[in-house]
Amino acid sequence: MRYLYLYSPRLTVDATIVAKRMDITHHHHANPGNAAHHSSSSTCYYVTFQVESGDRMELQVKGNEYGMLVEGDYGKLSFQGTRYLGFERQV
Repeated sequence: MRYLYLYSPRLTVDATIVAKRMDITHHHHANPGNAAHHSSSSTCYYVTFQVESGDRMELQVKGNEYGMLVEGDYGKLSFQGTRYLGFERQV
């Protein structure tokens, strides 16, 4: 199911950004035989788009894209299945 987009058509639709969120995951690693511990974190970025029909979809985006997208922006959303391809803001 993860690679559903491989068999889905590429679509471009009118959409509005309605929400953004980050999911930060912390990882703690213990080194066997060593008192030292290592921790790291990773961040996933998600944007929710609403299309003209009223349907909403949440897509994972890269961090640099996340920072450029603003709630309330309207434009052309391109995606393939559950894979975000881009968003072109309409002025």
